[in-house]
Amino acid sequence: MRVAGTVPAILTQSEAFVLATRDDVYQNYPSTAPTRYENLEAAQSLASLERALHTLLSPFDYSSAGDWLHAAFGAMSEVTGADFHMPTVMAGETAWDAIERVLDRYASPVGADIAGTGEVRRAAMARVLVPPFKAGVSEWRRLAVRRSELTALLDALPEAVLIYDGAGALVHANPRAAELFGMPGAAGAGSQVRTEAQRLAWTMAAAAQRSIADNADGQRTSEVQREVRADGRLYRLRGMLTSGWMPGGEAGVLVTAAFELVNPLTDIELRSRYGLSAREVEVARLVASGLSNNEVAEKLGVSYFTARNHVERVLAKLGVGNRSRVGAVLRNEAA
Repeated sequence: MRVAGTVPAILTQSEAFVLATRDDVYQNYPSTAPTRYENLEAAQSLASLERALHTLLSPFDYSSAGDWLHAAFGAMSEVTGADFHMPTVMAGETAWDAIERVLDRYASPVGADIAGTGEVRRAAMARVLVPPFKAGVSEWRRLAVRRSELTALLDALPEAVLIYDGAGALVHANPRAAELFGMPGAAGAGSQVRTEAQRLAWTMAAAAQRSIADNADGQRTSEVQREVRADGRLYRLRGMLTSGWMPGGEAGVLVTAAFELVNPLTDIELRSRYGLSAREVEVARLVASGLSNNEVAEKLGVSYFTARNHVERVLAKLGVGNRSRVGAVLRNEAA
């Protein structure tokens, strides 16, 4: 048995909020209380109200502010029967300002000139839904401010920085990163580093999601480091989990990249590191320049078969599967 003025302990917070909202509407607008012939309609309205409250009070259940706003306007329209949509943004205001301006209008008391019980009820429902809607708007606005501040900080750094969301998708690259690696889809030496940074982000994001699912926060991998050799440089990538960019404290991945120039291997280094003979060093350099076996034979003044044997021994000693990788080894770019 429910005691007046209290909420049964078995009710969830959302259910209690819905019941309190309904009671508030009926108390302030007695004519809206349902009769026994309106029980089915009242139950449907209550279900719509509960869905709307869940949507409005869970802004970060959606991947973007746009997705949440679309769902929020739809929920408001379902409950009230009115057409809620994104308002026109006036001069000097942001999109969020425009939304709050419209919500403030709906939050005003229902006028006595509204005709009909249905109109009074819809207006009352709209009025009680405004506070949770504005709370969701405030959450997205705060996140936008944090992102703006973080973007300004990262863009001022001399180090290349990339930010990925909880699914491992790139959401921001500072100017230094764009300069070094180019943007997604761009060709060039930087694409190899971009690809490795993306793989690192996917790996860390997936691990974070698994740890959340397993309730193992203490086992999260907070930092991962990798090295990439490309374009005569050794890039050191460092990935870290961060929550400043993502909604609801969800973990994103921040990847930084530093590099140092890599000097090509000398003849002495090739002989000492890979055990090449002087002739094999000469062959390796010819292969790296793009010469075929016939051209190598002509350059060395030997038969085709001798040149082929030299090339095969060079590939074996360098540990590469085909002649296209010889150049990377000689440039000291092979991992």
